[in-house]
Amino acid sequence: MLKKITLSLIVLSFSLSYAQQKRSLTHDDYDLWKRIESPQVSDNGKLVVTSVSTAITRGDGYLKIYNVKTGKSSKFHNGSGAKISNDNKFVFFLQKPDHQTIRVEKKKEVKKEKQSKNKLLIYDVATNKIIDSVLRVKSFDVPKKYNDWLIIEKIKNLKPPKDTTQTKSKEAKDAKEKKKDSIKVKNPALEADYALVYNLISKTSDTIFYIKSLKLAEDALALYFTKTKTKKKGDIGIYQYDFANGNEKVIDTGRYAYDRLAIDKRGDYLTFLSAKDSIGKDSLKYELFYLTKNNLKQVTDTLGKNLRTDWELSGAQNPYFSEHSKRLYFYTKPIVNYDIDTTLLKEEIPEVDVWNYKDKLIQPEQKSKLASLKDKAYLSYINLSNDNVIQLQDESINNMLFDTDKEQKYVLGNSSSPYDVERSWEYPWLSDYYIINTETGMKQLAMEGTSARPYLSPDGNFSVYFEGKSQHWWALDLTNNKKINLTQNIGVPFYDVEDDHPATAGSYGFGGFDKEGFALLNDQFDIWKVDLKSIKSPINITKDGRKKNVEYRTLRLDVKNRNKASYFKKQLLIEVFDRTHKTNTIVGLNAKSYRAKEIVSADKMLLGGFRKASEADILLYTEENFNVFPDLHCFDGKKSKQITDANPQQKDFLWGTSEKFSWTAYDGTKLDGIIYKPENFDATKKYPLISYFYEKRSNSLNSYHTPRPSASTVNMSYLVSNDYVVFVPDIVYTDGKPGQSAYNCIVSGVDAVEKLGYIDSDNMAIQGQSWGGYQVAYLVTVTNKFKAAMAGAPVSNMTSAYGGIRWQSGLSRAFQYEKTQSRIGKTLWEGFDLYVENSPVFGIPKIETPLLMMHNDADGAVPYYQGIEMFMGMRRLNKPAWLLVYNNEAHNLRKQKNRQDLSIRMMQFFDHYLKGAPAPKWMTEGVSQVRKGKDFGYELEDK
Repeated sequence: MLKKITLSLIVLSFSLSYAQQKRSLTHDDYDLWKRIESPQVSDNGKLVVTSVSTAITRGDGYLKIYNVKTGKSSKFHNGSGAKISNDNKFVFFLQKPDHQTIRVEKKKEVKKEKQSKNKLLIYDVATNKIIDSVLRVKSFDVPKKYNDWLIIEKIKNLKPPKDTTQTKSKEAKDAKEKKKDSIKVKNPALEADYALVYNLISKTSDTIFYIKSLKLAEDALALYFTKTKTKKKGDIGIYQYDFANGNEKVIDTGRYAYDRLAIDKRGDYLTFLSAKDSIGKDSLKYELFYLTKNNLKQVTDTLGKNLRTDWELSGAQNPYFSEHSKRLYFYTKPIVNYDIDTTLLKEEIPEVDVWNYKDKLIQPEQKSKLASLKDKAYLSYINLSNDNVIQLQDESINNMLFDTDKEQKYVLGNSSSPYDVERSWEYPWLSDYYIINTETGMKQLAMEGTSARPYLSPDGNFSVYFEGKSQHWWALDLTNNKKINLTQNIGVPFYDVEDDHPATAGSYGFGGFDKEGFALLNDQFDIWKVDLKSIKSPINITKDGRKKNVEYRTLRLDVKNRNKASYFKKQLLIEVFDRTHKTNTIVGLNAKSYRAKEIVSADKMLLGGFRKASEADILLYTEENFNVFPDLHCFDGKKSKQITDANPQQKDFLWGTSEKFSWTAYDGTKLDGIIYKPENFDATKKYPLISYFYEKRSNSLNSYHTPRPSASTVNMSYLVSNDYVVFVPDIVYTDGKPGQSAYNCIVSGVDAVEKLGYIDSDNMAIQGQSWGGYQVAYLVTVTNKFKAAMAGAPVSNMTSAYGGIRWQSGLSRAFQYEKTQSRIGKTLWEGFDLYVENSPVFGIPKIETPLLMMHNDADGAVPYYQGIEMFMGMRRLNKPAWLLVYNNEAHNLRKQKNRQDLSIRMMQFFDHYLKGAPAPKWMTEGVSQVRKGKDFGYELEDK
């Protein structure tokens, strides 16, 4: 017994000693953390490639290549943008210049064209070596379905390029030099960007000068490109590259512009837009051409060939081919002529926005969408077997819903136009849907005034949609325009029963189509297999979700067809979320017996970032919890292997734990939340508490929080590392009472956490952003429980915000208050008292809590003046308040320098009030406009 006690004491002593060696996170440590980027697995599952980059872009990363068969891996400094060759023999990637190198060059004001550029590296899988490199690379492309070639777009050289690769034979060089070329240049490499056609077998390259754009076929050896002479107006022409001898075959030349190249998968067809001449760039009149079997055909011209009367070809969209090259799709639009008074000077032209109550889109929304509105065009196609042109879309159809191949007979077109005015206050937004016969262009109304978003079935005969009015899933038979209610006899709700917005509830989501073409529909817990013809009865294929309190959801990993459910070893891939423990498991569901077999168990960790090899049973995923960074794992059907270890430095820092916490709100509602505790938590101590909240967050119990500068909110890892306890409560709402609902859930939760005995009740704070910021601003008007509060982008006055604009989207804010997040549920005139009751600005006289706010002057979601109203009210009544306004910044900060600044100021604010740290000078003295950018005010006052 004595030996056991002695051993325990030794282990405890070692643990305490090791913990003492760890240190708390600081704001200088953010650059250490890395993230997993763009993981990919080869089609046959033999190679896994992923980039590991700095989480906040200040620093260097690496590329990791993992060989699934051998289990060996290689790392390459600053590698990114990798592509795997079709035969898995090569990996191509860019190597970025060192972060510090670029930083020094910018500091020295080196011109951009002279700054260090990306380098292309070619990795040979068999030898595990880099076999070649190319400097100053702009981009590169790799054939998807054939081998041995690589296309590299180069940035023009500052000096004549030296040939570092093996050259072709002298005979081949002499033959090429003898070719008559209309382009005469002294040194083409100095004139413009150019391209290299690189052969991986011979390791030789051929150069294409004056490159403008190029297109490489997906399934066959075909390359087309355009050339332009940058020092002269107009393009040179369009060409085809002959891989056999390196010749450039002229497809067309002599016209002013060649744009929008597209090539079909097999390289049998080429299409492009071309303009004969132009007075100015904005006045190009395009014509459409396509090439097949060396025959160049013109589809449209400027005189109206194959166009509707007074319509023209649009130059703003790319034409494209259908999957099997049966159709060539292109866009046209009505010709608009403006009667412009050319005698007016620029300063004589009035600058005015004319708002009209009949406008479909209000002026700010038109401004937000100005580019797309200018370029709005409508879809047509030419049948490549007979050259018949079909106009599919007219001005009444906003969008087209196609199948993957884009060759089916029936498609859907939607029109929101009849309901666009009401979008300012109604939600969900409504549309009409039309069935369009692609063989004739005829349309017929199928769904009127619906919020549905249909999915087309693989056979092209049906669409599946959730109808908000009926709260059921329906199938629309596209061949006869008949509707079938798919879920009316099932007996369980398919609408979100927990939705607490004053609007029609949405569904639990669509699970895709299985291999047999059945629709997979989600209820709250389970997945139902449903026959679109409603001949066979629906089947609950997961069976026990409701009983076990777990959610079953299919994985859809096919990038080209997201509507198809994915399979692993012929079993349906399903993610299982345990609502009690907030963990995930991946199971395979037998297609016949519907028995579930566990594939990957996370052991109380979340899973995400799924990728599956298209031709093999190899699955990529990440595992995480609060203590474990989501590194990449590979499952080969038998065992899992961790591929990355992106953040080994975490072991050197004090971290913490996350645990689920449940309590009962003041109104009797059972709620869940999360408590984050420091690593060396001592239940006998008293810890300062910060409560962060938004709506429901408890499902993120096992999420990892990368230490990084804040875009708007507190960082859990930083807080627990610095001896704070953090509480994140779930919030549920009552219509018309968003503020009181927040109080009911948040304050009751904080009360319950206080009773645990380790919270310093005299040193508690709250923090939130956007909707969370509103709730912070409201709470300080109704309770003095908190010693400090920080609100990011808060709505302070609902009466003025109701009539405001979300400037990024240009939308009216009214629908948000009547139907969605703000949850008032009435117009301003119907519920004026509710708008006042829930507006923090009217409760400012009651505030006793120091309030720090951030509200940026380019906020596109919550009007900037909302923060100003709150600040000016508190300033007028001499309430402690600070407002951080980051210039030209969005709703959440985008620039790292500003994120770093906010993180420092926010924690100085909380440390001062909750830990008694000295106040920084920006809080005591401010930062004048004269000192701005020179003196940050971070210095702490002497105690």
